[in-house]
Amino acid sequence: MTDEPRLIDYPYVLVRVSCRFCRRRGQYRLARIAAKWGAEISLEEVLDRIAYGCPWPRPSQVRKQRKHQGFCGIMLIDLERSPPRPPDMPPAAAGLRLVASDDDAA
Repeated sequence: MTDEPRLIDYPYVLVRVSCRFCRRRGQYRLARIAAKWGAEISLEEVLDRIAYGCPWPRPSQVRKQRKHQGFCGIMLIDLERSPPRPPDMPPAAAGLRLVASDDDAA
């Protein structure tokens, strides 16, 4: 058993991806990916499958690295960068705050 992060461990409902080098971007529903490829798939394998049509290979797909070889830069946006709020939180809920009730004060 490996310690690679798996799809079942992904913290958000939306899986957002973006490339570091080109304009390729997208978002997928976590449940749809799990239904298609299984919940136990590693996140690296998910990225490999999403970037299948990219003209640049993923580092995990290269057997022998060449000196000036380019790679696909696809990444999971919300795991690479820390978003100010979860990407699947409705905008209206971002301004909500917890208020203590009178029962909690006693």
